[in-house]
Amino acid sequence: MISYPQFLRVIKCNWIHLVGFYLCIEAIMIGYAIADLKNGLALKYFLLRVALNAPFLIFTYGLILLVAFYVAILLLDVILLSTLKIRVLYVMLLEWLFISPVFIYWTLKYAYWLWIGLVASFLVTQLIKSIRAEKIVETTG
Repeated sequence: MISYPQFLRVIKCNWIHLVGFYLCIEAIMIGYAIADLKNGLALKYFLLRVALNAPFLIFTYGLILLVAFYVAILLLDVILLSTLKIRVLYVMLLEWLFISPVFIYWTLKYAYWLWIGLVASFLVTQLIKSIRAEKIVETTG
C-alpha cells in the first residue's frame, strides 16, 4: 500500500497517456495520408491530413472519450493502488486489462482500426507509467 503523497505523485503520471494517444493518432494519420498519396491525392492534402487530423480528433470527438478514460483511470488508480499490496506494474496491467476491452469492442463493432493503435499506445504508456510510479514508491517509501 502506498502513502497519500506517493499516490498523488503517481496520479500526476497520467499525463503520459495523452502524449501517447496523440503520438499514436499522429502516426496512424501519417499512414492513412501515405495511403491517400498512393491513391493519387495531392501532396497538399497529405500535409493537411497530417497536420490537422490528430489535433482535430483529440480536441473534438476525443474529448468526451478522454474525459471518460481519465475518470476510469483515476478511479482504478484510487481503488487498486490503495487496496492491493502488489507491485505497481501489476496494478497498471490490471488497469489496462479492465479498460482495453472497450476499445477492442469498438474496433470490432465499427471496423475503425485506430482503436487497436490506441490499445497498444495505452499498454506502452501504462508500462512507462509503472516505471515512473515504481521509482516514486521506492524513493519516497
